[in-house]
Amino acid sequence: MSQKPCIFWGESVCAMDDDFEAPRGSIPHQPSPDGQFLRRALIAALVVGLMLVLWQVSLVLILTFGGIVVAVALRNLAGPWGRLLRISDRMALLHTVLNLTAIAIAFFYFFGAMAAHQFSSLADRLPQTLATAQTWLNGSLLGRQILGALNTGGNPAERLMTALPWAGGVLGGLGEALLMIVVGIYFAADPPLYVNGLMRLVPPRKRMRVHQVLEAIGVALKNWLFGMTLDMLLLGVMTFVGLWAVGVPLPFALAVLSGAAVFVPYIGPAIATIPGLLLAFSVKPILALYAALVYLVALTIEAYVSQPLLQRWAVSLPAIFNLLAILVFAPLFGIWGAILATPLSVAVWVLVQKFYIEDVLEDRKR
Repeated sequence: MSQKPCIFWGESVCAMDDDFEAPRGSIPHQPSPDGQFLRRALIAALVVGLMLVLWQVSLVLILTFGGIVVAVALRNLAGPWGRLLRISDRMALLHTVLNLTAIAIAFFYFFGAMAAHQFSSLADRLPQTLATAQTWLNGSLLGRQILGALNTGGNPAERLMTALPWAGGVLGGLGEALLMIVVGIYFAADPPLYVNGLMRLVPPRKRMRVHQVLEAIGVALKNWLFGMTLDMLLLGVMTFVGLWAVGVPLPFALAVLSGAAVFVPYIGPAIATIPGLLLAFSVKPILALYAALVYLVALTIEAYVSQPLLQRWAVSLPAIFNLLAILVFAPLFGIWGAILATPLSVAVWVLVQKFYIEDVLEDRKR
């Protein structure tokens, strides 16, 4: 009687077989060195090929993920709306999309016209202001160096040709944003259809675990969106009160812009200050200084107080991950990688927690 070797698949399994006996003189089959090398080379080639394919479709991947984020937001907005009106999920989603579209159109219609008037006034005063600033800069060596760096020269036609790629990039970005919203609406309309289709690509014995991980990612994104919404509201209120108090035009529109810019940590709020400073400058230069102080106080409170506390409360994600995520995902996916860096880091954090820490390291401590 001989004993079979034990095999470990989560638990030891040993079998006894009276009839089992290794053939005399048999030698276990060992692949040749050339065969091992060929197999490893094929695996490496397949991995490299897969990475190249993913790199070529990186825009599709990031827009698909953006559509998932849009779908999570729409589902969480449509849910309470449907319960309130006692309508189906799809009708609630339709109401939500139509209401959001109407709000966006109203915002750009009413505040866009007012902002255009203010920027027109700024454009009329800008040549005189720039001439004064140029005279002041010419009075120092550092100022003359700055003017030399800014003076690129060239005729207007050359400048127009230089600006055309930027205009094309803006139009392309708007088209990609619209595509991402449409994808998000389709995802939100029937989530089980896409989740079940994805499950068919997973081996049956792994489907339950993958489904649990997908649910965990959905919950994490939901919590992150809730915390982000509170952070947006807080920064918007602080900006509105401050700009309204010092007399900056269109404080509500500027507050909405600042609040929405929080979606891209650090970079977005800083860029959102530019229109407010320009509008304040269109009234008088000293008002631009007051506006800068308002933005400085509001952004400092948001970056060091509200944002870390709300995100830590909503999602157990280290605060430094926001900055690191932008540095990692922006080179990989471009501008959309920077915009979606934080939700991407949330999803990656859940994947690491579930698949590596819990499944590989078997550390399920909370």
